[in-house]
Amino acid sequence: MDPKQHEKVAVGVSAVTIAINLALAGFKFLAGFLAHSGAMISDAVHSASDVLATLIVILGVKLAGRDADRDHPYGHERLECIAALVLGVILAATGLGIGASGIRKIAGEGALVVPGALALAAAVVSIVVKEAMFWYTWLAAKKIHSSALKAEAWHHRSDALSSVGSFAGILGARLGFPALDPVASVVICLFILKAAWD
Repeated sequence: MDPKQHEKVAVGVSAVTIAINLALAGFKFLAGFLAHSGAMISDAVHSASDVLATLIVILGVKLAGRDADRDHPYGHERLECIAALVLGVILAATGLGIGASGIRKIAGEGALVVPGALALAAAVVSIVVKEAMFWYTWLAAKKIHSSALKAEAWHHRSDALSSVGSFAGILGARLGFPALDPVASVVICLFILKAAWD
């Protein structure tokens, strides 16, 4: 595929995902705050990190599309792989932060609160939206053979999986086990770390 066309597709997909992630992160944060759900707030932070990750993907694709020069006689294609690696590190750092927060709550730092129904609804919306974003990005990545977009797609899938963890934790807390909300944060951490490794 022509490098300019490659860049155009990757940047177009990334722009769409930035807009959706900003809206979704805001919605999840508001739902988590209003419904008193640490798991949903953790999930919102994960979605917000997607915006930074997508900007890294755009930068990697744009740099990789530059022509060969004296210092890079074979071109700049490897910069897209570097963007994918940076994305993995950001995912891992996000996951560790979310896990640490959940562990602190489980250990007794702060009172355990039963989250409201709004958090449960936000988890369902997030699962559906993020899984759709995974497929949208994955299909574009396969079409243009972009490792950075594939990493971005896995980032969306990790968000969908973390929302499944949020849903389970929030539901468990609402059924009388309030410790399951912070436990869900720790489970989300593990999903995010797995996605970062992938």
